[in-house]
Amino acid sequence: MNTNLIDSSQEVLSDDSSNKQYTFTIENGVVKAYFEVENGVSEQESIDNRDTFVINGNQITHTKQTSNGLETEVFVDSDGDGFYTRTSQSNQNGNDDDSNDDNGNDDNGNDDDSSGNHKVFKFEINNGQVTAVFELKNGVLEPKSLDDNGTKSYTVSGNDVIRTEIKPFGTEITRYSDADGDGLFVRVSEQWQVSTNPSGVVPRFTETITFTPTSNDDNIAVRGGEHCRGGQGADDFIFREADHLRIEDFSSQTGDALIFDTGLGLTSKEHLASFITDIHHDGQNFIVNFGSTVSITLIGVQPDQISWDDVSVLS
Repeated sequence: MNTNLIDSSQEVLSDDSSNKQYTFTIENGVVKAYFEVENGVSEQESIDNRDTFVINGNQITHTKQTSNGLETEVFVDSDGDGFYTRTSQSNQNGNDDDSNDDNGNDDNGNDDDSSGNHKVFKFEINNGQVTAVFELKNGVLEPKSLDDNGTKSYTVSGNDVIRTEIKPFGTEITRYSDADGDGLFVRVSEQWQVSTNPSGVVPRFTETITFTPTSNDDNIAVRGGEHCRGGQGADDFIFREADHLRIEDFSSQTGDALIFDTGLGLTSKEHLASFITDIHHDGQNFIVNFGSTVSITLIGVQPDQISWDDVSVLS
């Protein structure tokens, strides 16, 4: 596959003190803890269940949730002494930590309305019933249709809200969760169930797909405007929409795969390939364009690390 050069999205740090290093506690190939070491003083850094670490030889890539969205840090132990230096740091859109204006808005015009770059929703709940739905856009909670002429319904289950939507092929079941109890919800899973008499384009993938990775083999939803990252297992990234899409940690070496569901109307790899207008590498990321309005970017993937063997079209 041919490559062309475009702007790199990763910032190389030049201001990290030479006295600041990091150590990692690793058990069975999994980071359990890490510490900042400065002037001989070691201080443990916090890790929660949304932080992910990818170990690749002497390099560790850490992805964490921040108030400005998803942040990725790369640490390298160049001499193998167990002490790592942070060599780069970037957010979801490839911007450094200082790229926001005084109002906290991204200079590229992207909304800082997400929880780890997941779309954010709010539900008004009275007596266990959802009475209003909002999506956070540009800092404003915009109302959404509660039932879409009877095609949607909501149920409340603990800290979760479950939406059931009638589709031509059957039903779509989406689960939203408010893990920290702040009243804002993100999508955590989705499942498409095919009815006995479906119409239109019928999806083949009917297992549950998730928006948040685990350490197991996951089925990951690939959505525009959503942070898309797998975990430490062999993950299937499920495509069900045409948009500008990004995957942060695709690795064919660990068994990851790109799965295009027939919900997109595709019939084969050849059919998918017929829509490609450009394939190139920007020096860091592998990018496939389908015209000007649809693209897939595989962050950090080199041209020799992806092939059609890693792609499936369900038909």
